[in-house]
Amino acid sequence: MKTERLSRLAFGIVILGLLLPAAGYAEGVLDFRGMTSGLIIPLDDQSMYVRNPEGQFEVRFQSHTEVAIKLSYVDVREMSDTTIRFQNHKVLDGLEIALPAKQAYARFYVRRQEDVARIAETRMATGREKCNLHIYYEPVADNVPDSPNEAFAGKFFYSDDKRKPARLIINGKTYSLMLNKSREVLIHNVWGVIDCRPFVNDAFVSGKQTDGVVLADDIYVTPLGDSANTDDPDLARYLFIGDSISGNYDASLRAALKGRFNLHHPPTNCGPSIKGRANIVSWLGAYGEKGRHWDVISFNHGHWDSSNTKAGYQSNLEAIITELKKTKAKLVWVTTCPVPGGTDPVGALGADGRAPGRKTGVMEKYLNPWALEVIRRHPQISVCDQWQLVKDGENGVFKEWWDRGHDVHFGGEQAQALGEYLARHIEKVMKPTK
Repeated sequence: MKTERLSRLAFGIVILGLLLPAAGYAEGVLDFRGMTSGLIIPLDDQSMYVRNPEGQFEVRFQSHTEVAIKLSYVDVREMSDTTIRFQNHKVLDGLEIALPAKQAYARFYVRRQEDVARIAETRMATGREKCNLHIYYEPVADNVPDSPNEAFAGKFFYSDDKRKPARLIINGKTYSLMLNKSREVLIHNVWGVIDCRPFVNDAFVSGKQTDGVVLADDIYVTPLGDSANTDDPDLARYLFIGDSISGNYDASLRAALKGRFNLHHPPTNCGPSIKGRANIVSWLGAYGEKGRHWDVISFNHGHWDSSNTKAGYQSNLEAIITELKKTKAKLVWVTTCPVPGGTDPVGALGADGRAPGRKTGVMEKYLNPWALEVIRRHPQISVCDQWQLVKDGENGVFKEWWDRGHDVHFGGEQAQALGEYLARHIEKVMKPTK
């Protein structure tokens, strides 16, 4: 069946901006040249654009085009018979999707053979499995799989408490599904092509490519939420890009700039530079549209790149900067904060040229100098040196942080100091010059 084929496909794609088939996937049933992903941009009633770092691609709907909603289960806050409520990586909360008031069905795919056998025997998924859940509002045939190429399938009953298992009824027997470690939830038979709204959704499209146009068979849509709805139109728009350290200082940055800027963060931990390179176009959104522009953007990738090579890291940063400059916003590079003293001291590069990982001194010796080589090629980018702030506070506000071990994250007054320091830099950058 087509839906079974597409469900199996969800295990065979790697998200690197474009969604590509994983090595070993050899069913040959899709034209992979017709697979693309990115931010939805409007075109007309029969088509849309999908924009990603490779360009802007026309996607044309067909009479049989099917749409599914794709969510990361970690963002799901509540699943009930009539509603799924989720947050957008702490950026937007309380987002809701109405569900049909009818019986739900599901296909539950488990990646490892040993997990398939254990669940078949115990009738319980513990939540530790690598798995995907596909929910349908049309009947699916009951099935207990013999291999990861098949799914546990049957009637599905939500749990309104994530700490309790959902239920899958297969041939009259109950299978308990703890879902807290599920990679994805895909909800079918709820949205149609009219719901592929521009600017506020990402899409993965599969189909065939003809004359440069992707004829869509299936579209997986990830709702991003529309943070522009909460903007004050009289204030500048500020996007800050970063990993979990940016989450640490999020509250203090927002507090320091309250009433002067509309602050936004991409709906994810921005992680390594390769993730930034793959997703920067979606994170920037439709900045050419009124009210969706950016006045200032700060960005950082570093901790996740502590095992990267200089060439790989710098290439990714250059690609990211290329997209950032298209926005015409004022740009700020935020240096990567140190690794505290509880780890081994940094050593030499590996034989393959990779930095030695999150070791004390790795940012000072490798990552920050590598990044600054790139930034200096773009003199319009200013530098907010959070690394130096933390170093200068080694015997002051950051003393406890330096002494406590290997955790690179910040809390309390240290996080507040980082946010306020970046806020002062942003205000200085945005101050009109005479």
